[in-house]
This record gives sequence, C-alpha cells and structure tokens, in this order.
Amino acid sequence: MSRLNSAVASFGSLIPIAVDLLLASWMRQAVRPTGPPCRAKSDRAAFSVCPKRHNVRPTRQESPMLNDLIPNFDDEIAQMHALAPSGWIMGFNLTYKGPEHLYNAYPDAWRAIYEERNYFFGDPIAMWTMTHDGHARWSEVRIPDLRGVMRAAKRFRLNHGVAISRKVAGKRSFLTLSHPDREFTDDEIARCTARFHLWTDMVLNRAALTAAELDVLRCFRDGLGQIETAGHLGIAESTVKQRALKACSKLGAKSRTQAVAIAVARNYL
Repeated sequence: MSRLNSAVASFGSLIPIAVDLLLASWMRQAVRPTGPPCRAKSDRAAFSVCPKRHNVRPTRQESPMLNDLIPNFDDEIAQMHALAPSGWIMGFNLTYKGPEHLYNAYPDAWRAIYEERNYFFGDPIAMWTMTHDGHARWSEVRIPDLRGVMRAAKRFRLNHGVAISRKVAGKRSFLTLSHPDREFTDDEIARCTARFHLWTDMVLNRAALTAAELDVLRCFRDGLGQIETAGHLGIAESTVKQRALKACSKLGAKSRTQAVAIAVARNYL
C-alpha cells in the first residue's frame, strides 16, 4: 500500500505540468504514450514524408520547418521509419504550449484513442521523457502505468520501444520509437541517440557552432577570403581554415559556400 501511495503521489506531482501541457488545442495532436500529445503552435504549414503504409496524418510544425533545419531530412526520416515500423515521434523545445517543432509518425487510430481517453494523464513514457535525460527501453521505465496505457498501446502493435530525452540550453526535446516484434538493440539505440543529439544541436543549439566558428562564417558571408578573414579577426590563416572545416562538419556542408548558405538560412549569423 505504501508503494502504491508513493506512486500516486509521484503521479499527482506531475498533474500541474500535464495540465499546462494540454492547454489550448494541444490534445488535438495527441500521440502515443512515448511523447506528450501535442501540436505545434502554428497551422501555417503541414506536411508528411511518411509512406502511405505508415498511415500517418500530416504533421504540423512551426516554421522554420524541420526539413529546413535537419540536413538530408528525407533520408534521415526514412531511416527512422525503417527502425520503428510501428511508429515514432519526436518533438523539440517542449514548453507549456507543446513542442516548438513536432514530427508524429504514430497510427491515426492510436492517436485518436490517446486523445479521447486523455491517456497523457498517466502515460509513464511521456512522464519519463519530461523528467529524465538519456535513453530507456519502455520495459525499463519503472513509473507505474496506473491507467493501463501501455496495455492499450499493444493493440496497435506498439509492443516494444525506446525513449530518448535530452535537454539543450534549457530546452527539452524527445524522440521515442516503437517496434512490433522485438526490443531495440544497444547498437540501434546508440545510433538513434547519436542522430537525435545531432538533430537537437541543429534545431536548438545553432548546430553547436562556437562563437569563433560563427565569426569565421560571418566573414565569409561578407565576402572576405581566408587571408582577409585571418587579418580581420587577428588570428592565423591556419586557424581560419580549421574553424571553417569544423563549421562545415557541424552543418553537414560540403563546402564553405554551402556552410554559409545553411547558416544564413537558419539565422545563425
């Protein structure tokens, strides 16, 4: 009984957070238990690159779109579909209004039930993503499932899964994936975590570019060459070259020109 009371108390302490998270029309974009049911703040743009076999409704995102922020977006998304055949979701910069950017690839039928039954109030995986950093298989999450959310999810082949959560610059983001037949392997989780960390840096942290690297890109944007940039910044030409190479790597750019174009398009400069 004491264990149950403790669980109820723990759940109750999260209710105020959940209430805030469900303000306005967030519940209209309800998702499976691995991420808070949500919709982006703007309906201006909707898209979905999911194949029809995934039975996914268009995902609403706030501009700038995720496909503008994440390099090789279509290829990256296709890899996630292959890894999580029964569905997945990711959200960036989770606030009381919902995620700033959202991609939802869970089945329509499950999303409708999740919304209708307000499953967010009691979803152990959603709670885990809000209160932890790192990753955990669903089977490893010890938050009590008092409402039987996970049992209900199994009717939609959401049998196994992994939740990944990260906080960058005070902004929490999550990625959760499901598989109908088996647990995710350590290697799959490591690869998904690495991709997700790259994406959160791209979307929320200016691709983890340092101030010095941004200075070099600004000089290139303004038409300065490598020698001129070195003189303008008071650094060695070799340092300019090194910073430019690092910036290209972080931005997924093949050239300095492309790196500058990406940085300008994302308002990094």
